[in-house]
Amino acid sequence: MEELLQSLLDRVDGAFAAAIGTLDGLLVEGVRRKRVDLEAAIAEHAALLRQARAAYAGSLGSPGVQELLVGGHPVVGYARMVRAPGPRPREDLFLLLLLDPEGNLGQARLQATRTMERMAEVAGWLT
Repeated sequence: MEELLQSLLDRVDGAFAAAIGTLDGLLVEGVRRKRVDLEAAIAEHAALLRQARAAYAGSLGSPGVQELLVGGHPVVGYARMVRAPGPRPREDLFLLLLLDPEGNLGQARLQATRTMERMAEVAGWLT
């Protein structure tokens, strides 16, 4: 998994950290190019994802938040829920990509999707 995350960093302009985390706020795996506290980043984005789910469920009737983008300076956070194939998809994992504000968000979305597809191919990883 570390190789897949490193490959994701290499393919997204402006990306400096990538990680897999749980909605409970625990870091599963991560890689970085800059000094950044990935445990804290995962915990904060997990809280934001949980809040977004609750807000969407309450006001829009849609508990399924798939992506979350938090634009800031000097960091932009892009979180995407990991969807495992099969009859019982996992809904507790997410991919987090941290970018510079000038980073390529289109590339981030595309390459995150491709990375998750590759992760799903890794036998048994998501089960």
